[in-house]
Amino acid sequence: MLTMTLKRKQNSWLVSLRSHHSQLFVPLNAALATKTEILVLKKSLALIGLVSIVTGCVSFQPTQLEYVPTNSSLLVIDQRPTEQKETEMLSYLITSCKYGIQRLGDEWTVPNKIEFLKAEISKTLPNARQLKISNFVFYNNMQYQLREGNIYRGPIWSLIECDENTDRFTQYTPEENPERFNILIGTLEGELDGVPFSIRAAEIPVCPESMDKCDGLMARNHAIEKILDQLIYFLVKGG
Repeated sequence: MLTMTLKRKQNSWLVSLRSHHSQLFVPLNAALATKTEILVLKKSLALIGLVSIVTGCVSFQPTQLEYVPTNSSLLVIDQRPTEQKETEMLSYLITSCKYGIQRLGDEWTVPNKIEFLKAEISKTLPNARQLKISNFVFYNNMQYQLREGNIYRGPIWSLIECDENTDRFTQYTPEENPERFNILIGTLEGELDGVPFSIRAAEIPVCPESMDKCDGLMARNHAIEKILDQLIYFLVKGG
């Protein structure tokens, strides 16, 4: 369920959007003229609504993957850190390097990405015996777009330049995202039959090429599917 509240205190507005998977805050300066306040508020709420659809916090629906269960003897050893299995918005503080970056937990796909990976590897590499996973995680980096939308960030903002998180799991390159749109980033690391691998893929949520129009949910699903396809392709190619 999505809950939105708007409160006015002595010198500020605070818009809060909360759901099971995410929460966003937009502080506004209330010392401005009424028309300006209303305009900024409308833009902020519109931005929150767009981000909410893409991240799935409005009527959360996981990505349904095409999946055939396997009885393969492939042994999958999941050694990921616990937090990689859980959804989390890394920071709500706009000056933080982790602001606007969301980790997507295992519940974002059905089946979960470990089961899907096992099925795909078993199908493509039937002789594989052991898959050890040390990192397998997806992040949605919305930082730049959220900061651009929050225009009342104060004069101190000019002293802060931290648009890209230094965390290797969440950052992107200018070539991957020149316009700095919201972007999904997936990383898969581990060993396949004793051979180490480290693979990364990034996708901006957009409509599939076969569709002229689609909603945020479909664009998100398409990005997740493309990232999984790329990770598995390069893992199999290396194997």
